[in-house]
Amino acid sequence: MSSPYSSQDSFAFGLYEQPDRFDWTQQDGTEVVQERVAADITREDTVETDPFCQQRTQLPAEKLGFCPLSDWDEDNLYDEDPPSYIHYLIEWKVTVNNRMVSKDTEPDVVIEPASYWRLILKPKLEKLLCKKLAKNRPIKSEDTNVVVSVTERSQRDLNKRFDDTDIDWRVVERQLLKWAELFRAGKKLRLNFSFNYVETSQLVVALSRTTDKRGSSATKQMLAQRAEQLGGEQESSGQPSVWRDVYSLMRCPGPPCHLGPHCWRDPIGKKHYKLKTHHLKSLIRYVEQGYELRTHENVPEDIREQLYAEEQQWLERRQKTSSTSAGNFPPINITNVLPPQAYQPPFATSPTRTPPLNILSTSSPVNRLDIPGPRDVAVRDYSHWHQSKVNDEILKVEFQKACDVTLADGLDLEQVHDDQDPDFFIDKGVKRGIARRFVNDIEPWVKRYKRAEITE
Repeated sequence: MSSPYSSQDSFAFGLYEQPDRFDWTQQDGTEVVQERVAADITREDTVETDPFCQQRTQLPAEKLGFCPLSDWDEDNLYDEDPPSYIHYLIEWKVTVNNRMVSKDTEPDVVIEPASYWRLILKPKLEKLLCKKLAKNRPIKSEDTNVVVSVTERSQRDLNKRFDDTDIDWRVVERQLLKWAELFRAGKKLRLNFSFNYVETSQLVVALSRTTDKRGSSATKQMLAQRAEQLGGEQESSGQPSVWRDVYSLMRCPGPPCHLGPHCWRDPIGKKHYKLKTHHLKSLIRYVEQGYELRTHENVPEDIREQLYAEEQQWLERRQKTSSTSAGNFPPINITNVLPPQAYQPPFATSPTRTPPLNILSTSSPVNRLDIPGPRDVAVRDYSHWHQSKVNDEILKVEFQKACDVTLADGLDLEQVHDDQDPDFFIDKGVKRGIARRFVNDIEPWVKRYKRAEITE
């Protein structure tokens, strides 16, 4: 027998049979609706218990990058918090003949450095040069120094040098992207540019033709001839002249140095040594033979020794002159003074007075090095001096390793010199040749270091 209710009626009846989600009660004549506790499940409970929801709420922050050039608005401050793009500061200056002409700052740059250079900075630089320098003062770009830094002590600055203004922007941008998370954490990123220029030979020729009250200067005439030669050499080869590069590098920076017009700055004692024509010619031949001469640290050892020797000879001549000018006493006065003090045994016993001199002379080879300054600083300076003698980065790292091993074991240069034990460093992983150099070159380095301090 069929049911008196149709299927639809059964479904409807079932709905009426469902327990009511609300309790309807009377309270003071007012209806109050209370939702059943069993049905009170909130979204927060779902998020806390659902691992998929948790995963969606804990997605990592998007990696920061530069603002795309198509989206960049020069007037926009881009001061969002948290930031959407990398921000960095540019500080730049211009030097001509090692003297600063102008400096400026570009704050809150968000686009790639290469794009900012092309669109903003390069036109500013060209406009500045036209404004600051007279038209009769021709110059040429020598090099550009770039420093990429972040206000985080654990991170070292990136220092680069580029010929002319041919900057490898990939290196700069890669370093900024590497520090993107430090910027997000509140650190500041900075680019420092130094655009360095030198005057060309035309001005040198014009200056060299001027005369003073005493007549024409032979030095200026020589400069004029050399400038004309250099100009012809560059025009014929299409490459910068070796002479011009050497003379430009060794140009004296001026006060407080008064040696001019050219000098060498010793990287050890920071002392300046006057360079004469034969020194500069030796440096030019050194470069023409294929060696690198980019900084004063690249000056070869034989030229350094020549400068040290000439300085020492000059000091000895000055001391000799001062001692002779103090007065020449006749030898007879000296012999007259000695007899009254000659109360002593006969000459047969006089040789007994000489042994103390012999004792002193025999003890002199084992005298202490007596290196001035803090011992750990001396170890680092010694390592830097060795590193300045090589171009290979691997060898530089090995000398630094020898320095680290020395300091890690609490040693100083005097102890290393006394031990004369290269095997100690070899056992610590330092290459054999580096270890031998590090042990054997201490005494000549100390002599050079002291000599630089005395002559200052």
